[in-house]
Amino acid sequence: MYTTSDLDTEIAKAVEDIYEPDTDDRQRFPSDLSIEADSFQTQVDEVSKEISSPRQGKYAETQREHLANILLNLSRSIVTRRWTIFFDDSKAYSKGGLMHSAGFTSRSRTTKILDALVASETISRIDGAKHQENPHGSLYYPNRDLREKLYRYGLASTAERSFDKVLVRINEPSRGWRNADLTTIEEYYKIAEVNEYAKAQTWACKEAITRIFRYDPLSSGRLHTEFQNLPSRSQKIRQNTLINGQPIREVDFNANHLRLFLAFNKLDVFGDGTDAYREIANLARVDRQTVKSFFIAALNCDSYERARSGARVPDTFGRRIMDAFERLYPRAQIFNKGRPFGLIGLQLEGEILQIAMRQLRLLDVFSLPIHDAIAVNDKNYDLAKSAMEEAWYDVMKPFHPTAKTFVG
Repeated sequence: MYTTSDLDTEIAKAVEDIYEPDTDDRQRFPSDLSIEADSFQTQVDEVSKEISSPRQGKYAETQREHLANILLNLSRSIVTRRWTIFFDDSKAYSKGGLMHSAGFTSRSRTTKILDALVASETISRIDGAKHQENPHGSLYYPNRDLREKLYRYGLASTAERSFDKVLVRINEPSRGWRNADLTTIEEYYKIAEVNEYAKAQTWACKEAITRIFRYDPLSSGRLHTEFQNLPSRSQKIRQNTLINGQPIREVDFNANHLRLFLAFNKLDVFGDGTDAYREIANLARVDRQTVKSFFIAALNCDSYERARSGARVPDTFGRRIMDAFERLYPRAQIFNKGRPFGLIGLQLEGEILQIAMRQLRLLDVFSLPIHDAIAVNDKNYDLAKSAMEEAWYDVMKPFHPTAKTFVG
């Protein structure tokens, strides 16, 4: 059991939604997925009628396995509202390649199935040539009829084999890290401990928890698992899932990136400390959500104009926000011509969550990372709140002894 009784209502919104996800920022890579559900095998049988099957038994079985994995990945697309990228490059299907690691060992079988599903208008495709960031991969998303048949399997599918794969990744390795054995670094042992405990737990979209760095093990470094991609605003899917069959609650920091920036620069949060955005919003006479959007962008940009553009904030509001910030924190330099603070912030967030999750594990409390927050069973909320606070102070006190956080 992975969901509450309210979930069907929330997923129905995603199924009924006539709008497809944004191709620019709503994508997912395929995973090697499986599910224990006879009803899913019935769906595989039904869809396979649209695709010519090889005559030889072993090839027919390989095609069926590929079709089942494609359908499970498309079911994940539905519940996460993300396009799935399937690559056409033959190297991706070789051992060690992305598609091979996701369980797709045959390029010809995968291509044949996807082409047939597109031809029958069962799924939509955006060719890689039109999507510049992944020119060798095309984006796929199920059409409404298939969404209605598959959505229930997206949450129940698991990527059990992901726990046996490398748990740390560097996206843009700097010199000295391009061919490094990441299984030998200290961070790997820490994330391996997290996953050893996680393997025995159950949750929606179960998949290994990985740590992803930008250039090296000292840059960025957030924890990641598919669960965090579940919608929580337009459709409250994530909040209505279960951990080990019990309701969950999310434990989150208030204005965490801004607090990390201030503490890193040896500055105290202005006001009573319960809401780092509120004092700026009041002084700027701009709503809190706009202030939040601006700083989320600003801490990842090297100039005011880029921050304002990224946050889609009118210049009048942007300048009022900056004026208020500079009046409250005159010594703070938010824009850095080198690496923006965002990379440092992500690294600090990863450290904080890893420490908090370890402390909870020692209490036999399982937690899942959600960006800079965690999800736990509702009954463990107070324990999780304390663990998050202690982990934050453990990481940030060395930078600024009077630094303060607020967990809600």
